Amino acid sequence: MAEIVQWHDDLLQRLRRRRGGPSGRAKYSPRRPRRRDRTAVVTDSSAALPRVVLEHPLAAGLRQVPMPVMIGDQIHSEGTAELDRDLPLALAAGTTVRTSRPAPGVFSGVYQEVAEAGFARIISIHLSGKLSGTADAARIAAREALIPVTVVDTETTGFCQGTVVLDALIRAGFHEPIEEIADGAQRAAADSRVFFTVPNLEQLRRGGRIGTVAGLLGSLLQVKPVLTLADGVVSLVDRPRTTAKAVDRMVELAQESSQGRPVRIAVHGFGNDSAAHELAARVQPESATPVPVITLPAVLAAHLGLGALGITVNPVDEAALGLLH
Repeated sequence: MAEIVQWHDDLLQRLRRRRGGPSGRAKYSPRRPRRRDRTAVVTDSSAALPRVVLEHPLAAGLRQVPMPVMIGDQIHSEGTAELDRDLPLALAAGTTVRTSRPAPGVFSGVYQEVAEAGFARIISIHLSGKLSGTADAARIAAREALIPVTVVDTETTGFCQGTVVLDALIRAGFHEPIEEIADGAQRAAADSRVFFTVPNLEQLRRGGRIGTVAGLLGSLLQVKPVLTLADGVVSLVDRPRTTAKAVDRMVELAQESSQGRPVRIAVHGFGNDSAAHELAARVQPESATPVPVITLPAVLAAHLGLGALGITVNPVDEAALGLLH
């Protein structure tokens, strides 16, 4: 996660230079409880934000709600050592793995904790509502929250969603109006892209997340499909016959997505670190920032399976970064 830490440290340095002093707190002050006009950012663990990011000083106003993953009859929360150990074994063995949305009560607890920490409002940013009921659970909890909550359905997931969350955190740190933060998040999510390939479609089929690919299952048995999220659902981009060609196609798609604009790219993998790092090196020339390799969160790996590879492409949020200059 060194690339993500460096990205955050660069932001912190810019914040300090903007103020002209060592701390930056006069302009960006998420740790000052006496300020009541602060916006917190809440997301779910499908955003793939690593612990090192959540514990960074710039993330004091950020909360990530863990999503449940069920292996057989055992329920795990994202981020536990037991889940990290058991999920790859379960996927390799063909054990039934399912996922669920967080209960509205979990969101209620997080919203209450944020309110008691002195925040005035919340923007709650979540994965596609066509893949999960997480955004709906957030909306239910928002009705009874102690402070106003604005829920954003990104229609995406993974670090595509995570990058949108981090940009929202920058905007919140400079006390932008909640409407502008939400509009910026929605636009950035709509302008982002995610491409991925899986060794087979079995896990997606079992989980019911096959989207518009369902009618093509029979014709895709002997290929390594390249998939994307279109309008929030899984859709087919191409059907190469080998993993190598699928990776080549994803690199082409990343290049096409970056033409004419600066973008930030990240790579996801699960159980295939060397392949993920090789892919990151290939797409680095297309990215305006270092390309991190981020292990798929368990809630996504449960549906994509061992050996899944993905690329997320997000536009550089010029408006958010402009606040830093």
